[in-house]
Amino acid sequence: MNVIAYLINLKRANDRLISAKEVFDKVGINFNLEIAVDGKELLLPHKNYSEVKYNLLHGKRTNLGELGCYFSHLNVLKKFLTTNEDLALVCEDDIEFNKDIIEIINGALSSRIHFDLLRLSGGSDRNKEKGIPIKLQKIYKDFYLSLNLGFKSGTGCYLINRRAAKNILNKLNKMSLPIDHAIDRDWLLSLRSLSISPAPVYLKEELHEGNSYIQAKSEFKYSFYRRYWVMIPYRLVNEFTRLIYKLCLFIKIKIES
Repeated sequence: MNVIAYLINLKRANDRLISAKEVFDKVGINFNLEIAVDGKELLLPHKNYSEVKYNLLHGKRTNLGELGCYFSHLNVLKKFLTTNEDLALVCEDDIEFNKDIIEIINGALSSRIHFDLLRLSGGSDRNKEKGIPIKLQKIYKDFYLSLNLGFKSGTGCYLINRRAAKNILNKLNKMSLPIDHAIDRDWLLSLRSLSISPAPVYLKEELHEGNSYIQAKSEFKYSFYRRYWVMIPYRLVNEFTRLIYKLCLFIKIKIES
């Protein structure tokens, strides 16, 4: 399968571009630069943003940085679909690869377990796994193809096929949640997402913690009473749906393999 890599980077974040170039060069991956949508240049109301749904479902005031991030990922997927490539490796600019990342990805692609979206990045804490992963199959050294039973935050790096890209563009054209919350709903997007455990891509602490251009901080949160009367019921239903869907998928994968 042919894979094309994209790096999302704000035009004003040259320090991150320099850092990312070193990271990609170190593992021998060439990338196509995607200039990120700058949230500071966006104006509200926006035709592709449902502010009311975002406020209610996410429990926060509008963060233009998150809008810019969301639209940047959609732009990458649109460009990917104009190519003849089978897969796209989509990366943000605050990541660091495991030195064996190419072998790990090849191991996942060689697996008999099908996926449309492969989540590769974890958080800045390399000892903490996100998403409650269940290991499915060993693919390279101590890395496993896994199925997440819980929400996996972050879109630092993922591998996506054309089917998943089309479904995301068709169903998520209008933003109502941050991009990581939006794409982590397989049952709505009609796709199968898996992950690698432990995560072979990490967030650089010096570029992520306290230095994010998105600045998704607690200051955007509404007060307790305003935040939880809609958001908590929505998330309870969402996580219950996720758990049932993923357990059924786990059984299906076991039967297939």
